[in-house]
Order: sequence, then C-alpha cells, then structure tokens
Amino acid sequence: MSWQGIDESEMVRAWALAEVTGPSSPLQQVPQLDPVREKLRAGGAGTLTNADWQLLERGIRLTRQPMLDPLLALRPTWYRGHLPIDVLAGARTINYQRFVELAPSRRLAALCVTRGQPGGAPEFDRAAMTAPPILIGPTLDGPWCLVEGYRRCCRAIRDDLAGHFDGLPLPVIVGVGPDMSRWRWWL
Repeated sequence: MSWQGIDESEMVRAWALAEVTGPSSPLQQVPQLDPVREKLRAGGAGTLTNADWQLLERGIRLTRQPMLDPLLALRPTWYRGHLPIDVLAGARTINYQRFVELAPSRRLAALCVTRGQPGGAPEFDRAAMTAPPILIGPTLDGPWCLVEGYRRCCRAIRDDLAGHFDGLPLPVIVGVGPDMSRWRWWL
C-alpha cells in the first residue's frame, strides 16, 4: 500500500465534510452550516471558501469533542491511502455501547451485517462518497479501528458479501502512533 502524509487539518476537514451532510450527524443541528450544505449540494467541496472550511472545522471540533480531543492528544501521524475491503472488514469498531451490543466481537464486518439489508440491491455508491473513512492504528500495517465512516464502510462490506462490490480498495485516512490503543474509544 502507498501512503501519503497529510496534516491534522486535512483529517479534521474530511471528518467535517462527511458529517455536514450526514443524516444523523450532530452537525445537522447547526443552522449556521446551512449555507455550507447548500454549496456542497450545488457544487461540491471545491466551492467552499476558507471561511466555510473554518466554520466546518469549528463545528466538527465542537460536536465531536469527546472523540476528537482525546484522539488528537495522542498525536497521531496522518496519512491518506487505500485499504482493501477485506482489511476494512477486519477493523475493530469504536467502544460505543450500541455497537458493542450489536457486535460483541467489535469487528466491523460483524456490525455491518446487523445493519441494513445484506444481500439486497447494491448500497455502496463510490461516486457519492464525500470524504474517505477515518481509521487509526499503531502502525501503517494496523490493526485498525474505524473512527468515522460507518455507513459508507458497512454499505461497501455488505455489497462485497453480496457479490456487488467493485473490488477496488477504498480511499481512507489513517492516523498512526504507538499509543492509539490508549484512545478511550478503542479500549
């Protein structure tokens, strides 16, 4: 796998971009982001100004503070790259009570089959992906924990299990560092 180093703000922006249009995201409750959502719908991320990006970054840092602050305090090194779907399926889920109840193994593939309609019509739309999923791990070889991107990843995994997936690796952002397993959402 080929990895390209990125800075923390690129990861934060990707997280914000994914959530600002997500149907269940707390960013949906921030009316100041309505103009940004409109710009995204009309022309995509390329139409956003520096002021729009700053607003998005502030929004995600506030709404996801319980996850982001402890993660960023571990000072991961961030990369952009691709992961095969089988590697993604083997990632662990965050230590979120609902996820643990649905998939006690904490494996992403196990969680994915408890959600959605496995075996139905294809669900994953690569072209509609607004931002890459975000994972963390101790090294660039993993093991991985999915931080953000559960809907996208589960759709791709279910499509793979149903034989509908295109087989191409998924673009991802990963944060690595020796202390990643100390993140409270990993435990």
